[in-house]
Amino acid sequence: MRFLETASPLWLIPAAAFFMLLLAGRIRRARYLKMMSGKESPSGFPYSPLFMAFAFMFLVLAMMRPVSNPRLKEVEQTGRNLVFVVDVSRSMLAGDLAPNRLERAKYDILNSLDSLSGNRVALVAFAGVPVLKCPLTLDYVYFSQAVTDLNTYSVGRGGTNLGDAVRVVMDNLFDPDDRQSMDIILITDGEDQDSFPVESASRAGREGIRIVTIGLGNQEQGSPVPSDEGEVLTYDSEPVYSKADMDTLTRMAAASRDGWAVSVESGRLSMASILGTLAVKGENRSTGKTREFLYDEHYRWPLVPALIFLLFAMASENTSLFRRRR
Repeated sequence: MRFLETASPLWLIPAAAFFMLLLAGRIRRARYLKMMSGKESPSGFPYSPLFMAFAFMFLVLAMMRPVSNPRLKEVEQTGRNLVFVVDVSRSMLAGDLAPNRLERAKYDILNSLDSLSGNRVALVAFAGVPVLKCPLTLDYVYFSQAVTDLNTYSVGRGGTNLGDAVRVVMDNLFDPDDRQSMDIILITDGEDQDSFPVESASRAGREGIRIVTIGLGNQEQGSPVPSDEGEVLTYDSEPVYSKADMDTLTRMAAASRDGWAVSVESGRLSMASILGTLAVKGENRSTGKTREFLYDEHYRWPLVPALIFLLFAMASENTSLFRRRR
């Protein structure tokens, strides 16, 4: 027999027992003093707190979900093929999103892992060129490690070529015979360097691929781009500012199949909400098999003594009240 969940609630058992016994002792002393002063007649040991302590212990054991007979079983997964295409150019270090655009994107992707269940995921980092960091997989641990390792040195050449990133994903990651379950989630500030991004998105639309573009950063004032030394990057003695180009990203999303654009100028990126919309609006396919542990659960057994002790506590308390009234 083992516990399926973490053992952290176990400390509540001795804590509750100590508290209940301490309470019972104080009640007994108080009754003894009243009895000595003639204000109350003897009524025996106050068992109600003790019964409540035992009931609480068994409830905690039930919450721990005791299990036995572990066995592996292959489970068929259904979902979509999602490729996260993340801009790692220097402009993604702009601080209009805390702590910067790139770290904000990484944090919100990692926080949405629970929403990925059943979907195969891949990761492509891009700047001047796209680089595959994680192939399509159901191994979310490997995927999350690849996301965690993203930085501006993940790609060897600087710049921002949105069109090249989309074309590489379509040519190398997606099955040409099954485009209906393919999604590209493009996370960038949208500043492109003549790589024909809308044309690449139009090709994706013709092939049935959906693109969700997520533009990070302020669209009006922009934000200064930091240098390696932490100062503001300059060009011809002028500070370099980066603005989110939502016009390009909106046209890319519209050119794809049922795509849409999301602007994130402040706060959090609602990645879980985006993934939920993808699942509802898209067609799911088989994405492979995973092996999961199945158990025989025994959480019901501790509930029986918990109920019995709870009834004892109520009966004991009612008896004490009856004696006091009499």
